[in-house]
Amino acid sequence: MLALVIFLVVAIITSALAGRIREQARIAAARTRAMRRLYEFTRRLSGLATFDAVAEAAASEINASLGRPTVVLLTQEGELMLKAAWPPEDALDTASMTAARWAFTHDEPAGADTATLPTVPWLFVPLRTSQGPLGVVGASGNGPGPLDSEARALLDTLAEQTASALQRAALAREMVSARTAAETERVRNTLLASISHDFRTPLSSILGSATSLIEFGDKLDAKAQVDLLGQIKREAEGVDEMVRNLLAITRIDAGALELRRDWIDLREIVVRVVNNVRRRGAQQRIEINLPPELPLIRADATLAQQALANVIGNAVVHTSDDAHVAIDAVVEDRNLAIRVSDDGTGIPSEALPHVFEKFVQARPAGPTIGGKGKGTGLGLAIAKGIMDAHGGHISAESPHVNGHGTCVTLAFPREEPPP
Repeated sequence: MLALVIFLVVAIITSALAGRIREQARIAAARTRAMRRLYEFTRRLSGLATFDAVAEAAASEINASLGRPTVVLLTQEGELMLKAAWPPEDALDTASMTAARWAFTHDEPAGADTATLPTVPWLFVPLRTSQGPLGVVGASGNGPGPLDSEARALLDTLAEQTASALQRAALAREMVSARTAAETERVRNTLLASISHDFRTPLSSILGSATSLIEFGDKLDAKAQVDLLGQIKREAEGVDEMVRNLLAITRIDAGALELRRDWIDLREIVVRVVNNVRRRGAQQRIEINLPPELPLIRADATLAQQALANVIGNAVVHTSDDAHVAIDAVVEDRNLAIRVSDDGTGIPSEALPHVFEKFVQARPAGPTIGGKGKGTGLGLAIAKGIMDAHGGHISAESPHVNGHGTCVTLAFPREEPPP
């Protein structure tokens, strides 16, 4: 009997210990799962950069963790707005919104299981940050049971992680705004520097020629007068081209580039551009080698001419007077590519990736920012914007032949012309 009693006591104690250990193991496993979910939730939030994305992720995760409907409300123009809910919810009733506003205003929990508006079926917890609350997260009180201390602690932790992600998104947005403002200021200063430099030279030439004609016109022979007038005309055309480039890059940046598509012959445009370049005094040997049967393309004739004029003019400006500039075409099933190549010094390798950026000029010494020298550094950037608007592309290759030279290719998309 004594042994039986001892065995019975030992069995009871062992059973109690085993039950306690099993319960502790269950609690530990639940905490491990919660910690893993919390880690995954934090990692997921770290990759989100907008308020709406963070709110959606937070509502989904809190619902999965607590097994209760969840809502996330954030401030928008000073008003608390429902941003995300899981399961999906369009709006909250008046009492619930009152509790949410109270929790946000007083930076304290409100609603179910609290001393403030306990009859509301939602528990709202503020999303606290160092700059104050950004909103509230709400968990439904109508769940499998009341929210115990462990569930409340988990809700508070998830709310803190959500608030940190929202603050990070806000900082990222402010950083982008600051970077955009700084870039805008840099471009503005560069543009002003470019205009002040590139407009001063032709305007000084125009002013000097006009002054000579006014003051000494009766003492100059006809040839000298014609030369001065021709210089005024050339410089005025150069100023007009710079103004058109500035207006074009402004329209491209603003997304206001409107295309008036029509069936055009690129041969006519190339010939017209080359004649204009020669009339302005280009000394290079410019050769046009286009196929006899060049298909028509559907594009904006004015913009296509501007893109080709910028590329050909760029080749003329950055090569010596004895250089050779060749213009040919490659006809493919989907594209018609116009290639402008020269045998000049070429583009430095470090400048080649940047030649289609604004205010970048490639010279043998490297890229120069600020539009110094001939031109504003906008020609190839405008050509790229025009080609992108047409659904085509532009590329540059340098060196092109025998370790020097440059080839710029403008590929226009092809369409079947109407019968």
